[in-house]
Amino acid sequence: MIVFFTFFYVLRDQEILFGFLKSLSPFSRDTERKFVEYSKGITGSVIYGYVVVGIIQGLIVGIGLFVFKVPNFLFLTLIAVILGVLPIIGTPLVWVPATFYLLLTGRTSAGIGMLIFGIISSTIDNILRPFFVSRRTNIPSAIILIGMVGGFLFIGIIGFILGPLILSYLLIILEIFRKRDLKNPLIEIK
Repeated sequence: MIVFFTFFYVLRDQEILFGFLKSLSPFSRDTERKFVEYSKGITGSVIYGYVVVGIIQGLIVGIGLFVFKVPNFLFLTLIAVILGVLPIIGTPLVWVPATFYLLLTGRTSAGIGMLIFGIISSTIDNILRPFFVSRRTNIPSAIILIGMVGGFLFIGIIGFILGPLILSYLLIILEIFRKRDLKNPLIEIK
């Protein structure tokens, strides 16, 4: 809840926040502009990755629902797509009850099949999300995956989103310092 409130206020007061951060920045105007550009690109690609992978996860569940003739499969597919985009909840809220429904109605093979579709849906994000994010940011998939796992271990579920962002921002800062002009340093120590 704290993360969502913080996210809301950062979006609402972003101009004030960016102005404050720019006043603290030791970088030149050109470097600040590049940093903001890279940051927007990375943030956009991470959000894009979550949306695309969530839709794919929901559609995989939808295919399972259709194949095993679960009632109201179109409505449940729509719900699975929406839940697939949300990183905290996910598609298990659709495919787990559908699996139990199939098992309880005596359709054991269909229930096992639905379980397989659900497991594929829930695990495919570990493969696709780093691929989609790294493809749009030119950051290796391994770094995105490390950011996701590290973010989850340190922050929790929301770390799947924030981990890659934090790691990517760190890489941007390191790249800026690596390419700086030593004759005209960004930070002068007196």
